[in-house]
Formats: sequence, structure tokens, C-alpha cells
Amino acid sequence: MNKSIKRNYQKIKQAFFLIRKKGVRYTYNYLWFHSLYRDDSLLRKIFLKWLFPYTVPYPPFIEVELTTKCNLKCTICEHTYWKEPGINMTFEQFKSIFDQFPHLKWIGLTGIGESFLNPDFIKILKYVKSKNVFVELYDNFCFLTEERAKLFIELGIDMLILSMDAATKETYEKIRVGANFDTVINNIKNFITLKEKMKSHFPQLDVHFIATKGNVHEIPQYVDLAHKIGITGNIRFTSLLHGFKEIANCVTDIPEYLIIEAEKKAKQYHLNLGWNKNVPPMSERRPINDCTVWIMPFIFVTGHVIPCCVGNEANQREFQKRHSLGNVFEKPFKEIWNSKEYKKFRYDIIHGKTPIQCTTCTAYTISRK
Repeated sequence: MNKSIKRNYQKIKQAFFLIRKKGVRYTYNYLWFHSLYRDDSLLRKIFLKWLFPYTVPYPPFIEVELTTKCNLKCTICEHTYWKEPGINMTFEQFKSIFDQFPHLKWIGLTGIGESFLNPDFIKILKYVKSKNVFVELYDNFCFLTEERAKLFIELGIDMLILSMDAATKETYEKIRVGANFDTVINNIKNFITLKEKMKSHFPQLDVHFIATKGNVHEIPQYVDLAHKIGITGNIRFTSLLHGFKEIANCVTDIPEYLIIEAEKKAKQYHLNLGWNKNVPPMSERRPINDCTVWIMPFIFVTGHVIPCCVGNEANQREFQKRHSLGNVFEKPFKEIWNSKEYKKFRYDIIHGKTPIQCTTCTAYTISRK
């Protein structure tokens, strides 16, 4: 079975599973997201090539940053090098944003901070899930106690992505300064055990590993660890997308021999691995007018609206705010979306020009003129 047929078979299988577990409306939202945003599908091509810019949909997907407070000083994170104090988004502020998207299908609720440090985090999750919206979270499992894990399962959080970048205690704690490897491993095991005990598929648990010079050698060992602690979801290995000044010496590609070794182990354990081996050179990138990421705006905790999340972790926070497309605490999002600035932003992309907001993009071709 070739990869294309296998991928489509898996989608159909997943759709029937979701209909049984969560109903037609939920499955519709899920398929809509994966067809228009994540996959190189016919729907995506029709939208890009034939309908845009004549029909511009109000964003069906958004990401909202709930906090910029963090207890860690990760060596590869832009937050470690910020000078601004961390702040939280209140439930009332979040609700004022969320309610402006009555037909929302997907929401990401992870920004540059530790979600559990926002006292309104759980209240926000409960409100979002009451509206039957697909919720995706990244979490480092530092604070995911058994009580909180149970709540995630009971709420039906859809996708939980474990962010963990090492296979050994020494390497992990060297990168994630302030975290405890043993606590994290214990929290992961307890979460998996609790899901099994409660007979719940959700939250689906995937894993994300950011490869650097300091940890890339542990990739095959990481696959062993994932199997040992009970991970069954997708595992994605990603090179650093933004090698800003303070971490430039950490950037590395993922060597092919490590990929081969890791894939061999994954096959043995029946695990699925994904790879973003490096930031592709400009000549190998897709043209910027193929981009649909702009239909998923990212909203900072301060209310600033940026076109997507790809510019994050480049340690250009002030640049992002200065060139934001508006602020939802100052005017309604619909007004921002239909503004001259946002219209020009979309016009430039569809005509192959690079808006100033996209000059740090690592996914598509950009012009630095």
C-alpha cells in the first residue's frame, strides 16, 4: 500500500472512530481543520487557487496565548532572554475574544509560558469545551498532577502534545533549567495509566522533541524511552526553527544515520515518527502564495494579533507587537480582520510578496526586499 493510499485510509478510519466517540459535529470540525490547514488536500488547493481572494473566510482556527509566566529557564526558549515581566490573560479577557468566533472549529491554547501558572486556565478550558471546539495543548508535564490529568480526560481535551527534548536526566535538566526529569517521567506514566483506567482515547497524546547540538545524539534512545513509558501516539522530531543570537550555537540538522536508527526502533515498537530535519534553504521551500497559515491568527496575552505562530520563538517579541495587525483589547477582531492592513497582508501573500510580519518565516519562500 503506497503512502498516499495508506494516509487516506487512516483518515477514513479515524473519521469513523471520531463519529462513534464524539459525534458528527466534532468529526466535521476535525476533518475541516486537517483538510484545510494541515494537509495538501484538494480542498486546500481549491481554496488557494480558485476561491481566494474572492472568498475570505472568517478564521475557523485561532491560537490564544494565556500566559507569559514561566517557572523554567529553558536554554533554547526565547522567554529565557526576555526582559518583560510575565502576565496572565484573565477568563473575562479570554471570553471576550473567544465569543467573537461563534463558528470556531479548533483552538490552540499554548503560548510562550506555562499554562498552569494562569489561575484561570482550567476555567478557560471548561468554557471552550462547553462549546464543542477541538482543543490542542502543548505541555511539559511539570505540573500535570494526577488530579489535573483526570480533569483533562473528563473534559475531553482533544490533543495533548508532550514537549520533551531529551532521553536522559542529565541532558533534559541541562536544557529545561528548573524542571525535574523524574517528576516529568512519573507524570507521563501516571497520565497514560489513568487514561487506560478510565478507558479514554482522549486526550490523544503525541510527543514533540526539538533537536539541538546538545540532545540530537539521544534521538534513538528517546524512541526507546517513549516505548518504555507507554507512548503510543506520534513522535515528531524538529530542528530549531529560529536560531536567534543567544542560541545560534545550538542549531543543528538531524543526521540521516540517527533517523535510520530511530526509524528501525520505531518499527519494532510500532511507533510513528515525523521529521523536520532542518530549516530548508530558500530554493527548496514552497512559494509563499501556497500559505494558508494566515487563517489561524495567533493572539498574544497582550491582545496583539499576529498572522500565525511561525514567527514565535525567534526572540523578536517587540518586532511582532510593533507590526501586529491590531489589538483585540482595543477593537473587535472582525474590525481588525477586515482592516486595510489585514487585507493588504493577505493580498501580498496571494501575490507572492512577503509582508513584513513574515520576514522570519522558516516554512515558505520569502523576499527580504
